[in-house]
Amino acid sequence: MNTEKNVIVKMMDLLVDTLAKTLVSLFDGVKDAVDHANPSLFALVATLLPFALPLPVAIMTAHSAETFFSWDPWASNVLGFGLEGLGLLAWVKLVDSVLDHVRSNNQKVANVVFMYGAVAILYEILLLFINVVLARQDGADWRYIVVLTCICLLPALSAMLYGHQRQMVEIQLTRERKEAKEEAERLRQERRQDRKEAAALKMQYAADTDQQELKPRKSFRK
Repeated sequence: MNTEKNVIVKMMDLLVDTLAKTLVSLFDGVKDAVDHANPSLFALVATLLPFALPLPVAIMTAHSAETFFSWDPWASNVLGFGLEGLGLLAWVKLVDSVLDHVRSNNQKVANVVFMYGAVAILYEILLLFINVVLARQDGADWRYIVVLTCICLLPALSAMLYGHQRQMVEIQLTRERKEAKEEAERLRQERRQDRKEAAALKMQYAADTDQQELKPRKSFRK
């Protein structure tokens, strides 16, 4: 009876141990998958946000232009979406030029930084005037004004993040292309060296063969 219980206990221990190891392996696999997916997921979000967040602001800007300026819908939409496109380009170019200036410390790059900075600031001022100032003039509450101001700043923040992510991706791709080029050059040098060694061995073999043929053969006659 004790032997039977011991067998059952051993089987249960084996079952529990196998289940525990399976769960640990499963959770480790999920953790590794999440760790490997995080950079790609971050890059995907950083890429999509600058194109998604400006859409509500563009629609709001178009509505403001249509309401306060009595513009036609097509003209208001062109202004709204065109202004957000200008803001995306300005902020991304500003981040690119700032990072280039940090790496190179070149005066010409600094001038580009000032130029894109001025464009980005003018974009923000125009966006705030069209949406916030006109809404305040229309009698909006101060809490509405604060929230509206924060909403108008979201496209700029997402564009800055996208610009930084884009710069990092370009640096990584440049490094990978350089490493691939160096690796191809190394392989080419190795193949060239192998051909030289093979040619040297072939010449050495040919020289040894000629020497063997030039040696006089010993006669077996006494």
